Amino acid sequence: MRGGGERIFQAMDSKQQHLPVCFVAHDLVNKLSVIVGNVDLLLEVTEKDTDYAKRLTLIREIAEQSANELKQHQRELAAQLKKSEKRKAS
Repeated sequence: MRGGGERIFQAMDSKQQHLPVCFVAHDLVNKLSVIVGNVDLLLEVTEKDTDYAKRLTLIREIAEQSANELKQHQRELAAQLKKSEKRKAS
């Protein structure tokens, strides 16, 4: 990450380092979790093997996969941040 993003990370003091590296990704993961939870509730009251159940299952799978991809992105950004901080400290 270059340019403005690095300046944002540099501005963070040690008290803020526990916060998510990417707030947008964190917020989206939370929203996707709500979608997954609501789909689970709908699946409980939907007849199995219907088109509705298949569509709900697809929505759940996509939301869960997207959340996992965003979490991985957050981990990669956090690792890059740590490497950058170690280089600056050296």
